[in-house]
Amino acid sequence: MLLKSEEIYSKFNEENIQVVIPKKLLFILLQQVDRLLEVSGNEEEVVNNFAIYEYIGNAEMLMVKLYILITEPYNKKEVILETSIAEFLVLRDLVFCNYSLPHLREELRPSIRKTYKDFYDYIEGIFEMLEVDEIRSYWDYIKNYENKDNVIH
Repeated sequence: MLLKSEEIYSKFNEENIQVVIPKKLLFILLQQVDRLLEVSGNEEEVVNNFAIYEYIGNAEMLMVKLYILITEPYNKKEVILETSIAEFLVLRDLVFCNYSLPHLREELRPSIRKTYKDFYDYIEGIFEMLEVDEIRSYWDYIKNYENKDNVIH
């Protein structure tokens, strides 16, 4: 079945997935999203681009949802993040970058590093379940917003 990029864009913004997050990583993830928003905000001022606005919007929504999850009862070890696929892609980028770059990984306390590594593996497992062509089409759509006739094969 051929799906137009616009349909994939809608699908990624409408369909939700659940991500189980260890509660002790919530504050770390919030800090990382905050840093991402700070850097992206600087980029937004330089480049007037739909893709950047979309990425920032998804990161902001992700941050709100993480703040809400922090209020879950303290004795819970894990919380469930209900997020769109588009927001998940931002989360995946964030976790991938912060774990893949040694200097960022080293910022984590040794007691958290193993939990973060396990979370990284979990996120990558979810990411691998998504269709590569759809992900590519989604990114192409937001990067080339004016050209809406992209079709994946």
